[in-house]
Amino acid sequence: MLDEAVEQLPEEIFKDLNGGVNLLPKARESGDGRWTLGLYRSDVMGRRVEIFYGSFAKLYGDIPAEEFRAHLVSTLHHELTHHIEGLAGDRTLERWDEEQTALWREGAPLRADSVLFADGDGRLAQQADALFRDAAQERALEVRSGWCALGTATAALLAQYDAVLCMTLEQADALAARFPEADEKILCLGEKDILPDRPKTNRVLRREIAYLADELCAED
Repeated sequence: MLDEAVEQLPEEIFKDLNGGVNLLPKARESGDGRWTLGLYRSDVMGRRVEIFYGSFAKLYGDIPAEEFRAHLVSTLHHELTHHIEGLAGDRTLERWDEEQTALWREGAPLRADSVLFADGDGRLAQQADALFRDAAQERALEVRSGWCALGTATAALLAQYDAVLCMTLEQADALAARFPEADEKILCLGEKDILPDRPKTNRVLRREIAYLADELCAED
């Protein structure tokens, strides 16, 4: 799977990655109790990406192959982004990782018995809801879900759900501005904006829904 994921990427991404992409058999645990899926290293040994099969096996060893592949590809892309930004002297993703680690240490996982998906015209929200229902059924997860277009959202509708997940940060901010009483439960579904009519939209949406379902299962 990793070889295939590497082969699908442009050669330019691997410029100066003289240590290559390496699959290591061991599991790696971070100092705060989480499993490390991948690392980007730049030291006297060169620049390289390390993927820890053992960590993937512990976290995702019992999920369908395509979901496993999605997590693997996401991790590969994340570590290669570190490489690209490192060559450019950019620490954006590195700082984001630090912020997410800090949030995790504060202990703020999503806990919800019901989730509402929302976006501009409702298309992606409806798709997200359908994917979530499938993921919830596969995991025997009892979490109620629904969807809406941003323009049809009402205070009464938002009040029916524990979490409201928008496709972009801009949408979440706009919805929170309209309904400040619901601000704390209005979130962005993924790490990055999910936008329609883009080549990887379906893949990204499936991945984020899988992450969401796994997180809710962990809290179940």
